[in-house]
Amino acid sequence: MSFRKRNADQQPKLPPGSRLSAYNGQLLISTGVPSLDDIMGGGLPVGTVLLIKEDRATTYAQLLLKYFLAQGIASGHHCALASRDEDASELLRNLMWLATSNTNDDDDDHDGAAKSAARSNAEGDRLKIAWRYAHLKKFETGVRQASPSPPPQTPSASVSNTDSKSSTNNNEPRPYCSLFDLTKHIPDSILEESKPTVLDNIDGEDDYETLLENIRKLVLENNFSSAIPAKPNTARNVLRIGIHSLASPSWQSRSSHDLYKFFHSLRGLLRFSFGAAVITIPAYLYDEAPNFVKRVEHMADAVVEVESFAGSKVHNDAPYTQNYHGFFYVHKLPVLNSLLPPSTKLSVLSAGGSNDLAFKLRRKRFAIETFHLPPEGGISERRTEPPPSSSTESKKKQPRRIGCGSTPGKTDPLEF
Repeated sequence: MSFRKRNADQQPKLPPGSRLSAYNGQLLISTGVPSLDDIMGGGLPVGTVLLIKEDRATTYAQLLLKYFLAQGIASGHHCALASRDEDASELLRNLMWLATSNTNDDDDDHDGAAKSAARSNAEGDRLKIAWRYAHLKKFETGVRQASPSPPPQTPSASVSNTDSKSSTNNNEPRPYCSLFDLTKHIPDSILEESKPTVLDNIDGEDDYETLLENIRKLVLENNFSSAIPAKPNTARNVLRIGIHSLASPSWQSRSSHDLYKFFHSLRGLLRFSFGAAVITIPAYLYDEAPNFVKRVEHMADAVVEVESFAGSKVHNDAPYTQNYHGFFYVHKLPVLNSLLPPSTKLSVLSAGGSNDLAFKLRRKRFAIETFHLPPEGGISERRTEPPPSSSTESKKKQPRRIGCGSTPGKTDPLEF
């Protein structure tokens, strides 16, 4: 049997805006948040369902869903959105968009970095550390943001250019994870060219069954199914499905078991398709029935929870509320083609699940970081008593000891 070299042209190409996992070779797509990608082990595996438990007083879970859809449009993926509580078309129009330059970074972070750099330079002369720690890598609580990528060009713009320029633009790879600016909204022209699908024709007695049937048609008609062989040299794309506030009172169903059937069928459908789903659920509505949410979590591949400090009597007066806006809990991680989740080896933030996580929302970006308590009493207050010096100890008068047969002021040779 002779050895044959593989031809790169005959190998199937990866969909745009995707990569292979370094841990198990699974096809990954980005959630739009670099820190969340790190927690997932590099990204969200294709064919999985990510469940986000909403907070009672804020809409941070909806913000993560917007990040997921905005990254899909920037990567050239096909996006679909379903919502019963809000207008899905309005949610798509309010998506954030790409940052154009490095100056779009958060102003608060720049000010904090400048102050810390100035403070470190001022204390550099009088602060010395051990030589063995001088060349160690600096500990970072977050993940570095991606560099700003140019916005994707619409087909109408590429037609107006020359043939050479249009061919080079089409051959450019799509970004995997982009840097977004929360103060910017997606342009209408880009939103129209991306043609997202709004799953709003949900009518009848069982909304879950109708939504599942619409997703199944979308997968089969647009060549997203991996069970059906595609034609040679056919470029595959990725389907991103977003469902907002599933299992809220606005969703109609015949029984509570319809939601379980929906999750079970959706996960089986996505396992054999180039697609992934992000679903937000108001779990606080089912506090009196915790087993209901537990069964839903069991049917999802990954489960995260956002707990905000807003409206909480326990965390309002805590000193860490100045640096963070809430806790970020990871209840379940996707495990495909492996025994352990990839984050146990690849994640920087979670460190195998041993680190506590928190999130902060600045004016222009959302980030998840490792949670650390601030110094007790602040950095200006001394928390320990200074050690007594030798001079003060010598000045202290020792009590006179008088032993057997000893004279005052002299040591007794019989005392040991």
